[in-house]
Amino acid sequence: MRHRRGSLSKEIKSALFKVLKIPEIKSNAGSKIGEWKNSPCVIEAYSNIWDSDDSSLVNINKIITKAMPKESKKSCLAPSLISFTLAVCCVVLNPHTDEIKCSEKSVKKRYVVFLSLLNDNKIPEESNIMHIQKEESKMKDNESIEDHDSEEETDDRNLFD
Repeated sequence: MRHRRGSLSKEIKSALFKVLKIPEIKSNAGSKIGEWKNSPCVIEAYSNIWDSDDSSLVNINKIITKAMPKESKKSCLAPSLISFTLAVCCVVLNPHTDEIKCSEKSVKKRYVVFLSLLNDNKIPEESNIMHIQKEESKMKDNESIEDHDSEEETDDRNLFD
């Protein structure tokens, strides 16, 4: 199952770049990821994933059908796939972090929220996960501070050797 999610995630990312017409970026692009996420076209793409009509997230549905062309529209637009696709897109385009790798933990946090909403016949909105996005941003900042503190402690210890 994990392999299937990984390959589906890869297909979703590929479709995301094409459907939203944004430049592709590799997950190992380092400091360029932050620049990419702050580019006007990616900021607009993040906003566009939330576009909805009366009953669905329009661009998410386009991404799913592009990522899964052999599946019937009915089977690929199941709540679980919509939730997973939206979760992957949110991780990749999240403007609050410089990370685009879709870890199981980061996708799962969003997936659970989105699936619950869809099962209640509600269309997910960005505000439903803002606390997750901001929490991850703070965690990233804290990791940077801890890494920096650790380096300083090592430097201090070296002073007394």
